[in-house]
Amino acid sequence: MLALIMMIDNEGDRCKAAELYRRFGRMMLSVARGILGDTGLSEDAVSEAFIKILENLDKIDLNDCYKTRGFVVVIVRNTAFNILKKQKRDKTVPIEDYIDYSECAEPVFEDVTIREACARITDAVAGLHKSYADILYLKCELEYSNGEVSKILGISPENVRVRLGRARQALRNQLRKEEAIP
Repeated sequence: MLALIMMIDNEGDRCKAAELYRRFGRMMLSVARGILGDTGLSEDAVSEAFIKILENLDKIDLNDCYKTRGFVVVIVRNTAFNILKKQKRDKTVPIEDYIDYSECAEPVFEDVTIREACARITDAVAGLHKSYADILYLKCELEYSNGEVSKILGISPENVRVRLGRARQALRNQLRKEEAIP
């Protein structure tokens, strides 16, 4: 990874990339190993994922640990799944297993209704298929464009549009289903 970082021309970006890898390198390897089950393949996945992360380095805020950690996990997980698809294996690892929310500051909500609504939406998103949850996270939370999401997930922009529509519909259905339960 050091070779990748040293190839960055801008000193500030090089320092930012080194800090990013210092903070999240072990977690990235852990996520990849949990999916792939092989150290060598996991290291390959982390390298590929880190290249994708470096392509979006200007959009990463190291001070926002929740967003940065989530972004890194999504990239590594999707890269590992792409490697897994090539090997015709199927195993899923939930993103929740690798995000430690205790390190991040908890948002302060003055209004209890807003807090409850956010909790309902968060629970509903957690109940969605991981591909839907990932695309909603990248679009809604990190505010990436369809083109950027396309590059990150390695799918076509049209597939992003379709998957996003399906994810929104699945989220609506999940929230309606929860309302119907007394």
